[in-house]
Amino acid sequence: MQLHEITFWPQGITVTAADGTTLLQAARAAGLMLEAPCDGRGTCGKCQVKAGGALSDPNETERKWLEQQPAADLRLACQARIHGPVRVEFLGAGEEGFVTLTEGHSTDWPLDPPVYKIVSDRFASPDDQRAMDMTIMSQFPASYPLLLQELAANYKQGMTYLAAVVNRGKLLDWHYQPGRACYGVALDIGTTSVVAELFDLTNGSSLGVRSCLNPQTEFGGDVLTRIAFTAKQADGTRLLQARIMAGINRLLAQLTADRQLDSQDIYQVVIAGNTTMQHLLLGVAPNSLACAPYRPVFLQQVEVSAAELGLEISPRGVVTVLPSAAAFVGADIVAGLLAVGLHNYPHTALFIDIGTNGEIVVCQDGVFVGTSSAAGPALEGMNIACGCRAEQGAIEGVSIANDGTVGLKVIGNGLPRGVCGSGLIDLISELARCGVITASGRFAAPEKLPAALASRMVDVDGRPVFVISNEEQIFLSQKDVRQVQLAKGAIYTAMHLLLKEINICFEDVDEILVAGAFGFHLKPASLVGIGLLPHTCQSKIRFVGNTAKEGAKAVLLNSQASVALQQIGQKIKIMELSLHPEFQNYFVQALAFPAGRSVI
Repeated sequence: MQLHEITFWPQGITVTAADGTTLLQAARAAGLMLEAPCDGRGTCGKCQVKAGGALSDPNETERKWLEQQPAADLRLACQARIHGPVRVEFLGAGEEGFVTLTEGHSTDWPLDPPVYKIVSDRFASPDDQRAMDMTIMSQFPASYPLLLQELAANYKQGMTYLAAVVNRGKLLDWHYQPGRACYGVALDIGTTSVVAELFDLTNGSSLGVRSCLNPQTEFGGDVLTRIAFTAKQADGTRLLQARIMAGINRLLAQLTADRQLDSQDIYQVVIAGNTTMQHLLLGVAPNSLACAPYRPVFLQQVEVSAAELGLEISPRGVVTVLPSAAAFVGADIVAGLLAVGLHNYPHTALFIDIGTNGEIVVCQDGVFVGTSSAAGPALEGMNIACGCRAEQGAIEGVSIANDGTVGLKVIGNGLPRGVCGSGLIDLISELARCGVITASGRFAAPEKLPAALASRMVDVDGRPVFVISNEEQIFLSQKDVRQVQLAKGAIYTAMHLLLKEINICFEDVDEILVAGAFGFHLKPASLVGIGLLPHTCQSKIRFVGNTAKEGAKAVLLNSQASVALQQIGQKIKIMELSLHPEFQNYFVQALAFPAGRSVI
């Protein structure tokens, strides 16, 4: 087997790879994260790198994505094959520039954590010993020989302090030195991002929040692509589990380092994620989620030891994985409903979490009906010609003035390098308002547009595009519009059918709660402008942020929150859209942009 050297920059890492290996395969073998939302099929064009050396000539797939780019050394890592020494340079802002939503709305829960510490520091006399027996020892059965043996060893050393760490009345650990703390972490594992918040369990105070791009994105931008990866590769589930565990451990290390704390004092981590993410976290093959009848291996709340999972906290700590409601209505949604208090809501509300899937729950008089609609990654800026994640350089807002001038809001205020989800929705809403995009979703003829907008309509590869930024060659294609059209049509139809299931319409809804990072900088007018919601709903829209993490926080800090959350999950009636006889008819109507949509 002929081997060749590949050097990756800016990491400065050199590895060897067999002749014919793709750059993407070599990067993965080197342990480097290079996003490939389509898992190397060449359909997304997002794994672009600068590369030089002995590489295969660009194939048709590469030429399709790269022919409009000015740099001759740009390659698609999933297509370029190694035939000799190669130098590769990663592009983009990288994980350091990644931006996500870390905070969200939450109802107040009194501090009553399931994991807590009991302290007894009186050992001067036999009476004090008896006091210690009453305050600590009497609460636990004598069935913890290892812990009792440790206690005996510390007795010999003249122990003067003792604290017990407890989980719902079960002894987890002893502390023998004053000053040792008891921490917990609320964690949201999203398909795109991971957010962790550290808490002091003695007083409920937050000690910091950290987030990162989900490391699994290098194997696919959506859950179905990752499930397909686990199905085609023998160790795929194990590999994706290892990636997410490494990402979580990095966040925990950062959180404790920020405050100069000891990660061994973390005794509970509560995790909310969609059903696929939670299967992969526990190393459970998620293949059954991808085909009818879409059955999860587990839905219930699971508690495992930190040591068993490989989480770098106290080895006697516990990891609580929150319950899901269905294959595509996961614990992130159930936790979100808890966070915003919809189980006690006196009116009618729609709860929407829009990402690569659109998870929706309608709540009326304590009745929950939920569903999931495949939105695809377009609304997050992926599968879009010039799309990108919410990161430094991403266009996050767009406005068009009366004279046709296009205004851009860029994350970091630097030069734009692509358009993320919120910017994409703003843009299409504005173009529909100005008539550049017709009701059918087609671009209008340039001669029918004001001169300032007509000048931005050009041909790329024989097809019309709207130029967003001339200097950086960022544009919106007809295919991009179609991707958003399909996504918003599917979500609108899902909401409509959910409401119809309980015999109400949009006018009967009192509040629409939009959760997740999608609403980070989104305007209600843009959601209405693309037709994702009817215009009568604009004043009812409220962005509630990262409610998945907030729901996990409630369970971490209040023992009764877990009971309420599990009750919510069991109450949600799931409507399967793929089996609904009216879905297709409503979906076709919902594709039109507002100016031409019929009322449904």
